[in-house]
Amino acid sequence: MTAKTLRILVLGSVGPETLAALEALPGRPEILPPALAHETLSRIAADQPDLVVAGPGTIDWASSASLLRQVLDSEFARAVRYRHPLSILVIGVDRADDLETTHGTGAVERYRAALADGLRRSLRLIDVLARTGPNEITVVLPETAASGARAVAERARVLASHLIVKGGDGEGRATLPIKASVSVGICDAPRERIATSAAFVRAADGARGEAEAQGGDRVAVAGP
Repeated sequence: MTAKTLRILVLGSVGPETLAALEALPGRPEILPPALAHETLSRIAADQPDLVVAGPGTIDWASSASLLRQVLDSEFARAVRYRHPLSILVIGVDRADDLETTHGTGAVERYRAALADGLRRSLRLIDVLARTGPNEITVVLPETAASGARAVAERARVLASHLIVKGGDGEGRATLPIKASVSVGICDAPRERIATSAAFVRAADGARGEAEAQGGDRVAVAGP
């Protein structure tokens, strides 16, 4: 029997050991260069690769979280005043405690950083991404209605389900590769019943909680 040829995408830079392991698989790894970074999620959604491998995370969480708060307050005020569309995604890693038990301390952070890097490659310059909770990533999408936000959220969910991150127990010992899924909550503005940016975030986070309660690996939109 002929082995199945795998479709493998590599995001960012990976070490020689990882690259050698990928090249030993029945399929040629395709490394996406920076020029194609903005196409990452679209490619994954369209091609449905068998394996997506991410290099080490490079997100500056401290500065991005601060920037997100500033952008969110400003964009929410603008959406309310001028009736411009605005959407927010809250992305939570499913079964985070189980990941930590299986892969050791820091597993969720490594997975989340790899996911954030993959997402950042496909977002626009005006979009902002940051860590906003122990297992969460929040993305602010200015000038984006609910339908556009849902398309981004679904592509992010697909990326997360295909992403495989190198394992480790936090003490330098390798473990099984980390594979997980995410639940995504969406809220759009302006809405009559959402008067503050904090309420805007809570609505999206509530939708994320509903998606997780239904089994995870899904997208939910905040109700009216």
